[in-house]
Amino acid sequence: MDVTVDLTMCPDCRSIAEVLDRFVLESTHGPVEHARIRCIAGHWFLLPAASLTSPPLPRSAGRRQPAPGA
Repeated sequence: MDVTVDLTMCPDCRSIAEVLDRFVLESTHGPVEHARIRCIAGHWFLLPAASLTSPPLPRSAGRRQPAPGA
């Protein structure tokens, strides 16, 4: 079984946050996709999905850092 975790950034503390749920809410301009998120610091938000930001990619474990002075 494949499990995919949808990650974003917390709009308050910029920590990594998990998207717990996505759904559509009606507005005067038509339907808007929203997301419920929770960050590792414990903040919870309900916000438009268009405002989600991608977390930074982790450094590749296989990539070597240059030696000091190289």
